[in-house]
Amino acid sequence: MLFLVWGFAPVAALAAEPPPVSVRLGLLGAGEEVFDYEISVLKLALRHSSRPAELEVEVLSMPQERAFIELENGRASFNVFVSGFSADREARFGQIDVPLSRGLLGHRIFVTTEPNLKTLSTIQTLDELREWAVVGSGEGWPDTTIFEAAGFQVEKAQYENLWTMTAHSRINLFNRGIHEAYVEIGIRKPIYENLTVDPNLMVRYPFDYMFYVRQGDKELASLIEEGLLAAYESGAFMDHFYAHPMIRTVVEEANPAGRRIFDIPNPLMTDRQRAIPDTFWHRF
Repeated sequence: MLFLVWGFAPVAALAAEPPPVSVRLGLLGAGEEVFDYEISVLKLALRHSSRPAELEVEVLSMPQERAFIELENGRASFNVFVSGFSADREARFGQIDVPLSRGLLGHRIFVTTEPNLKTLSTIQTLDELREWAVVGSGEGWPDTTIFEAAGFQVEKAQYENLWTMTAHSRINLFNRGIHEAYVEIGIRKPIYENLTVDPNLMVRYPFDYMFYVRQGDKELASLIEEGLLAAYESGAFMDHFYAHPMIRTVVEEANPAGRRIFDIPNPLMTDRQRAIPDTFWHRF
């Protein structure tokens, strides 16, 4: 899907402007509906940048690491990718150091089957959760490493397969970001009628999606970073954050204040990521 996004260039200067910057966002197979918030943040950044841009969104049918390799080698049809941060990605790519969902991605809740809700309502400690849970998580996801490092039993698979595994009780929890779970269950419920979102627990760690470009593509990285920072400075980012339906769902349905919250460390954090200003992070 192609969008034309105009930046803040003065009207008088438009005639002298170079052609719009081509921004091609690659998304994994979950697609545009699931990533609607992240797409909207990129549009916001491009609107607040100093150059007009054409944004094209491409849904990819490949594992996440393959997408990164294609981007790294310059063979990809996309030039921007959205993914959870890690030290490896920070080293290999141009990382724009603005957490897209203000850290909501690191507030993890669980898709499960309805019979499991009674057990989940009785769990009071992190140790009890670790002993009972078999957590489904994606191949190549940083979340997978984070849960394993915290002592959880983790079963790895591709995103679509994790829904089937949960429905068939091959795993009893499928970990999702708090702003993702209710949107995704709305899409999958007609297919997997026995699935639901647990209202009782949340596992929390510092983590989020970031935008990545090919190492050395400094012009594109600068354009996106410029727009994100300008949106923050003007207040537009926060206005957009609280107005977006996926974020409103967190407040209205996910009930973060009513959940038992278990904090676990993120061993993938780097000094650069720890230095991200507190103003870019949300905390329930």
